[in-house]
Amino acid sequence: MNRSLIKSLAPVMLSVFCLLLAPRASTVTFNLRAASYTKTVNGRQVLMWGFAIGNNAPTSPGPALTVSVADNTLIINLKNELDVPISIVIPGQNGFVRDASHATFADTSGRSRARSFVKETQPGQTVQYVWNNVTPGTYLYHSGSHPALQVQMGLYGLLRKDFTNTRPLSQAYNGVSYFFTRQTVWIFGEIDLDVHDAVRDGTYGTTVKSMIHSTPDVYLLNGQPFVTTSVAGGPQGATLIRMLNACYDERIPVVNGTHLKIVAEDGRKYSYPKLENAVNLPALKTRDALLETASSSPLTVYDRRTLSKQ
Repeated sequence: MNRSLIKSLAPVMLSVFCLLLAPRASTVTFNLRAASYTKTVNGRQVLMWGFAIGNNAPTSPGPALTVSVADNTLIINLKNELDVPISIVIPGQNGFVRDASHATFADTSGRSRARSFVKETQPGQTVQYVWNNVTPGTYLYHSGSHPALQVQMGLYGLLRKDFTNTRPLSQAYNGVSYFFTRQTVWIFGEIDLDVHDAVRDGTYGTTVKSMIHSTPDVYLLNGQPFVTTSVAGGPQGATLIRMLNACYDERIPVVNGTHLKIVAEDGRKYSYPKLENAVNLPALKTRDALLETASSSPLTVYDRRTLSKQ
């Protein structure tokens, strides 16, 4: 080959070689569908809204969305099969691509009011939501349109991404003291039967005027009626507990007989972990905790705020 030709091609070949060696951005895509369904709660049929992956049945909480360690771009294609506008937000997650403004409406005095935090998906539409530079942690995804009502109706779920995922030890966050061998998820929810009945009957806004005075009739843990549950540790290592609150008010989970090491909040690692027995979990917040006990005997878990109302 001609030497001059080789010299002229050398920069191009070097650029191609560097591109091949450079790490490639990875993208994960979820096709979420929002729809209504009926749920049996304590022997009573209750109208719910929920999320589903593709054509699966909707649930509340919705499906857990797991972003792998290698994925740094998240795409959610949201299909709306409800008769009201909805949207999706992930508080605390980085890189949301805002390609349209939030929705507003005019109140009875003609003032402009916010109806959603982000662009909306109208009934019958499918709209794409994108996040770049997705950071590790535990996050609550939920509807960003009239969230006081739509989260109550069931439009919420878990998004998680670990810092490393190497068995037998994994890291939720970058910190050598935050290894875990097991994990469990506590998503707290609630049902106000009057609200759900009003939505079912098309009278929300008249028989029930707003969520301001909403009073839950049923408290939920991972979608099921909740009074107490249990969690077990063990000698093999720490258990990571992901706590998410989809309620209108705070919850206070307690692991009876021991404390938890709180390591993060809303996907942000604490500089120093906090030891707590009664964990304050405000509305729409997440907290990550490590249960470190050598005993594998189940420990009773209850919500101190819930028991105080019974």
